[in-house]
Amino acid sequence: MNPHPRPHPLAELVRIESDPAYRALFCAELDAAILNRFANRAAVVAEVQAAADRLRALLLHGEPGSSA
Repeated sequence: MNPHPRPHPLAELVRIESDPAYRALFCAELDAAILNRFANRAAVVAEVQAAADRLRALLLHGEPGSSA
């Protein structure tokens, strides 16, 4: 016997569609999550580009004291 009945699978969607305040909150949180994901992706891309630039410089000029 399950002590916690499972909610209807579309219950939150129904609430989003029927409750304007909840819809506004949901959309604001969704927008924030999307912006956060884009910011994280941009940070990762910048890190990868910086690492690639360092690697290119190392390959072209070598480190001081290297035999390159």
